[in-house]
Amino acid sequence: MAGRVISCALIFIIALNGAYSENDTNQNVAAPASSDKSIVMETGICRRCICKDNKVDCSEQGLKKFFPKDEWDALEEFQPKTVDMSDNYFENITSMGNLTTVEVLNLTRCSVEFIEFASFKKLQRMRVLDLSHNKLTSKLSPHTFEGHYSPEKYEPLESMRVLSLAYNDIHSLNQDLFEHLPELTELDLSGNPFITIDYPSLVAISSLPMLKVLRMRSCQLTAIPEKFLHTPRYLERLDLSDNLLEAVPQELEETKNLMYLNLNQNPIKELDMNSEEHPGFPRLRKLKELHMCNMHSLKRIGPEALSGLENLESLHLAFNPQLSELSPRALARPDEIGETYDWPLIKELYLQSNNLYEIDRMLISRWDLVKAVDVSDNPFMCDCTTQWMVDMLVPMVDKITPNVSASMVCNEPIEMRGYTMQHLHNIHRHMRCVDKYGNRPEKDGAILLGTLIGVLLAVPVMLSLMLLWRRGYFSCIGLRGPTSDSRAFYKRAPHDDSFM
Repeated sequence: MAGRVISCALIFIIALNGAYSENDTNQNVAAPASSDKSIVMETGICRRCICKDNKVDCSEQGLKKFFPKDEWDALEEFQPKTVDMSDNYFENITSMGNLTTVEVLNLTRCSVEFIEFASFKKLQRMRVLDLSHNKLTSKLSPHTFEGHYSPEKYEPLESMRVLSLAYNDIHSLNQDLFEHLPELTELDLSGNPFITIDYPSLVAISSLPMLKVLRMRSCQLTAIPEKFLHTPRYLERLDLSDNLLEAVPQELEETKNLMYLNLNQNPIKELDMNSEEHPGFPRLRKLKELHMCNMHSLKRIGPEALSGLENLESLHLAFNPQLSELSPRALARPDEIGETYDWPLIKELYLQSNNLYEIDRMLISRWDLVKAVDVSDNPFMCDCTTQWMVDMLVPMVDKITPNVSASMVCNEPIEMRGYTMQHLHNIHRHMRCVDKYGNRPEKDGAILLGTLIGVLLAVPVMLSLMLLWRRGYFSCIGLRGPTSDSRAFYKRAPHDDSFM
């Protein structure tokens, strides 16, 4: 019996030792991972920044010096996908080491003036690079974006898709600047003082065959050179807003796949298909969205000025304080004979805050297909020509956006001023036609009534004055009536019989 007890005790001790040994083994296996993680989190970068969820966030840390290569290499085990270094104060960017997992690198607002050659060559998966709002100049070199190179193999940054150089001090681009970015699809050059697109800049941008989005907002451009948009055959979105263009660039016709165009805040005065100085749009068959807003010089859009935009779906013509003439046939495209017209099927129309007196019913062929419309804050003439707006457009816009028609306010004629078209629709008001020569029939009744009252009052007054005059009541002021004159010249004959 004692032997059995001792045997059971030995078996229990052996099993217990085995369990402890297994736990020790598991702890020893897990230890390296914990140790690796702690090492990564103790590197110089993660002590200064937030390293979490595959993101290194160093924004707004007051950094005055870029991290050295060995500290970037220490992050390799962390495998970050996003690195945010924005809003710091280092002037130079040096090599970032072996960060093969980084996809997004943000270096905006860092006062960067110089980038060491091949600083990003180890970032082979980088898709987005933001260098906006820095102090880069025209000295920016093509070697900045070069990838791995060896005599046997050349590796550009072929994963790069988006590059922003916006709001720097670049006047011109090196013609080979993008030679290491063959797959770049989106380029932002906004806010750089180009003034003119010179030949090297033209060659640089034309060397991007896969480019789909080009932004050149606020670049002080006065014109677009020929062949500028010829090579980027896949260009879909172009932003030329806030420049100094006085006419629609006819070079836009080179873009065969352009779908979005922004010309906001340019000093274009009018669009007229018969004008060489201010022509309308060239033929852009695939354009679907056009923006021409905040254009303080724009006054007129003539017939067929937008006829080249045959597939336009979204038209933004808002906040143009002088735009008072929008032709009913602005979008109409005539056939070869010129007898019939076709219109694009507009789905979004924004005409708010212009100087339009009316919106013609024929501006759009199918109002029933419009999904978004805003024509508020215009000085509308509420007469028979805009009766259709009260009857048809008001319920349409209110159905899309409730009560938006409350901002469609009458400005003329005077008796309609201040009324909303929503109110006129609710009371079923039928509006009269205003005289095309500017006559005001609504005042005729008052004028006639005033004239009649004047005549009726003038007749008895004149008769009374005539009667008083004839009786000599005005002789005191030198006006003698006929009675006074007859008495002055009459003399009675003497009674002397001998008078002969």
